[in-house]
Amino acid sequence: MSSAPVSLAFTEDMHGFCNFDGSAQDFGRDDLQCYEKAFQQGQSQGRAVKFRLTIQIPDIDRFVKDPSLRAEAIGKVEADAAGGDLQVEKGTFNLFVQPAKDQASTIAREMHYTLYLRNKKGEPWTFYGYKTVRDGAMTEAWNQTTTLYTRMWQGHSEKAPDKVAAQGILHLTAEDFARQLTTFRSSGMTLLERARALTLFGGEFLGNLWQAYAPGFMQSEPELWSRVAIPVHTDRGVTEATITHHSFDTRDGLTLDLQRFVRKEGQDVVVLLHGLTTSTDMFIMPEHQNLVEHLLDNGFGDVWSLDWRGSGRFNYNLEPHRFTLDDVAAYDLPPAFEKIRAAVGPKARLHIIAHCVGGISTMLSMALHSYPGLESVTINSVGLTPRVSTWSGLKLKVAPFLVEKVLRYPYVSPRIPQFPGFALGKWLVPVLGLFHRECRDPACHFISFMWGSGHPAAYQHSNMSVLTHSRLADLFGGTSMNFYRHISKMVSAGFACPMKPGTRGDLTLPPSYLDAFCQKKQPRLLLISGRENHIFPGANRALYEELKQRRADMAVKYWEIPGYGHQDIFMGQHAARDVFPGILAFLKGKEVAV
Repeated sequence: MSSAPVSLAFTEDMHGFCNFDGSAQDFGRDDLQCYEKAFQQGQSQGRAVKFRLTIQIPDIDRFVKDPSLRAEAIGKVEADAAGGDLQVEKGTFNLFVQPAKDQASTIAREMHYTLYLRNKKGEPWTFYGYKTVRDGAMTEAWNQTTTLYTRMWQGHSEKAPDKVAAQGILHLTAEDFARQLTTFRSSGMTLLERARALTLFGGEFLGNLWQAYAPGFMQSEPELWSRVAIPVHTDRGVTEATITHHSFDTRDGLTLDLQRFVRKEGQDVVVLLHGLTTSTDMFIMPEHQNLVEHLLDNGFGDVWSLDWRGSGRFNYNLEPHRFTLDDVAAYDLPPAFEKIRAAVGPKARLHIIAHCVGGISTMLSMALHSYPGLESVTINSVGLTPRVSTWSGLKLKVAPFLVEKVLRYPYVSPRIPQFPGFALGKWLVPVLGLFHRECRDPACHFISFMWGSGHPAAYQHSNMSVLTHSRLADLFGGTSMNFYRHISKMVSAGFACPMKPGTRGDLTLPPSYLDAFCQKKQPRLLLISGRENHIFPGANRALYEELKQRRADMAVKYWEIPGYGHQDIFMGQHAARDVFPGILAFLKGKEVAV
């Protein structure tokens, strides 16, 4: 081996936005929301910042022995607000640095970039950026090592002034990272020397990541219940009501549950149906006013909620099965309504409010059956004309085969990130983290993986309370794959159709549920959807137009709610202000402001 020092170099590109309003103050290193806000402001102002830096390590052996892991950075920064191209006169890069003791203890390591720049006018600028690596956050490996929290100020100084000229965030994209891997160069005279230089650098990089992340990832038993803020499946979100459970059996051998909330019995009875993998829990959340409480407070004193076979409260979806939405329509809903009718009497007017796949199933059942006394039906997001994005359509086609036949998983669930060690499916956690950088909760990422296309897919983050976001795995359960197969078939057909032609009990399934629905006299119908719906975008609007074309006499309304997505229509922290009053008006036969 040569006695000459062996160097290593690579080139890094990062892109982002900074706010150049000059009012940014130095703030705590854990206050990353300030950087995020500045990034958003810079983005709205078009204040782009990017750099291309070549990181040079003259002597790899000396580098790995240096506690500060210091290297030289050369190149340029591009920022129009700071004078265009700014050349690096002196730059340092620290691969990993242990923060000072007085800084936030949750930060295990930092990467530092300090660049003394000069623009074309000769004006000096300083660029400082850092990346944080936090103990135990395995799902954040990609986010943290590719997100640079940035400040810039005029002049050359190691310490930032009280107010800096700019602050924001730069990101390394997956494309940039792939290109970066091709730029590694070494001065080693032999292949062995060059390989050794790469190994030393990679070992230092990965070793620090392992030290930070492994303890949290490898814990043998996650203490799931030691930090529960709200008990799972709690009823305490509904006050001053008599709460009872009413179980019943289906013709194909399942036991399901109806939950009844009574404050004052009356002639108008509301029945709620959740979506696939959720449950009655989505209607009775105690962290803010929920739908059941809102109905009870506003004159509808008798509310029922059906946990059909897709409920997260049951274990049916955590086992291989071949249930379809035909089964839900034929076997779950008819006995549920018989149970309700027996309790409330023959004269009560029934009002259904159904969400997502619960909405599809409701309309399928209405195509198969006549429900006497059904006064109104409200369907959120999707009914008889499922529509999904191209990416979601691809997932629907591929996922059932991939999950069951290739990966051999019985189900997927937002609980998977909490499985111990290297449990089945745990490898998906860091993979999904690469593509979902909108938050740090792997359960949220899994919900986006399971449903729709978006960041996140199922709701607008701004509409969800912090507490709700922290307990997503309690509110969304797992699911086996066959329901997805049926939805995929409907999407391909363009309308709701049976999974397989034939019968369910004594019922003959129609080739088109849409045709069968339109041939029956139907109650008042309200179709709603969030304008930012990323799971079934445009599905209810398409159904509204189809029904109006086919049945001009049908009493159907469409309401698109701005600022809302899919699940937040019912689970959002301000839904009682923005959504529920409109639904309430429809139930009372009043005009909905659409």
